[in-house]
Amino acid sequence: PYDLWREDEDARFVKDLAGAFARDPRLPKMLNTRVVLDTVLQGVKRGLFVARLARPDGSGRTWWREPVEEQAQSDPTLEVALPHKAMLTALPVSLLAPDVLPDLWQNERLDLEQAKRYFSGEHAVTIAHDGWDEELAIPGCDEAILEAALAKAVSSGTAWMLNGPTSCWKEDVPFTALDEKAELLPSPRMPAPSELTQDELPDAWTDGETNGAAMVRALSRKRRVAVPWGLVREGLTQAVRSRWLETVAGDATVEFDRAGEWRLKQPEGHTPQKVAAAASTLEMDGTQVQDLADVVPKLMEESAGHGLRFRVGVALDASAPEEVRRKVDDLLAEAVPELPELKSDIRDGSAH
Repeated sequence: PYDLWREDEDARFVKDLAGAFARDPRLPKMLNTRVVLDTVLQGVKRGLFVARLARPDGSGRTWWREPVEEQAQSDPTLEVALPHKAMLTALPVSLLAPDVLPDLWQNERLDLEQAKRYFSGEHAVTIAHDGWDEELAIPGCDEAILEAALAKAVSSGTAWMLNGPTSCWKEDVPFTALDEKAELLPSPRMPAPSELTQDELPDAWTDGETNGAAMVRALSRKRRVAVPWGLVREGLTQAVRSRWLETVAGDATVEFDRAGEWRLKQPEGHTPQKVAAAASTLEMDGTQVQDLADVVPKLMEESAGHGLRFRVGVALDASAPEEVRRKVDDLLAEAVPELPELKSDIRDGSAH
């Protein structure tokens, strides 16, 4: 509605967009340019723009669906480009996780050709809102940068890669393994320490001992899929920490080709200890919840495979009018139907 872009423009300096509301008499007066700057930066985080900054050496840095670094925000050469006219110089690994980018994963699968089409610079997705649809253009990304990001997604535990007998998760992808036959899957289920004992997985044990390589083979047979060494390594580490198993020789630092060197047994005379789930509880206001939402993709990336969950409660002052309470209930039901309606709690004078 403000007609800030000309037909022939693919990009504009952020300072010009922010300053236009102070200079142009036909636009609403916004003397505080920081307000407009924050709106533009929100557009970058939502994926409506690609922010980019040229470096003196001719290279550049881009941001898309992620916060722009604070130092770059004040750079007068920072510009925003329309996504279908931009090429990304970096692709955050968190964007490649399942259920983050719309329509990137198909049937909980992602292969290299899908990813290339998605980031070809000619792809757009339709996002349904309440009563209207929004078309979002996807920027282009060089194939080498895309493949590096996919490989990092596997090594960081954001995704699991299968390619025939090759299975990788939280480990480096072997050279040439990420090809047209490779598939990325959601992170595999972490085995419980009790699943790795001799009673539960006898195929992995010989004369009261097991090793990393035997565990990989036995767990793969049990699950009928090639299980990645990264998963077995983390499962065995948890089992040792909780005293379901103990190390006889070697340790968890070995690579897959030496997994057989990490030998383990079940301890004698020790009762296994259950590993308590770590939890954090904090009362937050609406602004803090928004800040939390900004880091959720990073939280998912860092905690992949470890069952990250959120327990949500909503509180409203008991003095709030019934009309306000009903509106809040309706909005909560629309966003998260499982949340109960707000009910008065006489003990602390609030509604939960």
